[in-house]
Amino acid sequence: MKDYIKYIREIVGHKEIMAIGVAIMILNEKDEVLLETRADNGKFSIPGGALNMGEKLKDGALRETFEETGILLNIEDLELIALYSGEEGRMKYPNKDVTYYVDAIFLARVNSKDIKIKPNDNESLEIKFYNFKNINLDRCLKMDARLFVNYFEKGIKELVVD
Repeated sequence: MKDYIKYIREIVGHKEIMAIGVAIMILNEKDEVLLETRADNGKFSIPGGALNMGEKLKDGALRETFEETGILLNIEDLELIALYSGEEGRMKYPNKDVTYYVDAIFLARVNSKDIKIKPNDNESLEIKFYNFKNINLDRCLKMDARLFVNYFEKGIKELVVD
């Protein structure tokens, strides 16, 4: 399975592209959300990344979550809660790459005593659970802030397509 972003960047360089993003909002027994502090921009985000060519949405979300957190989740524990697109999905990276993501976001619940957070990449500075009330939305990726407002503030628990 090819790393799609690397593959397409070899062709188009730093020009704007679109990609499919996958992510998992992991909640613990206290309804706290697992956030990483990203190494590339210092923002908070839920574990996720770009789908590879030929990869299924849930498989990509599980892969990205394991790479970034070391947490192994079961595919049957994932619930699709959001399909987001639009300007909030625009990411500009330090190397000048610009990508617009259409994100498929899943929900998974864990008992924090049953998991061990151990990142398998260098994309995160810190990973820990946060109470939503203590999250500064200005420090979050725009797509994640949108998710948190819908889920925690507005109480929207069914699938959101926007």
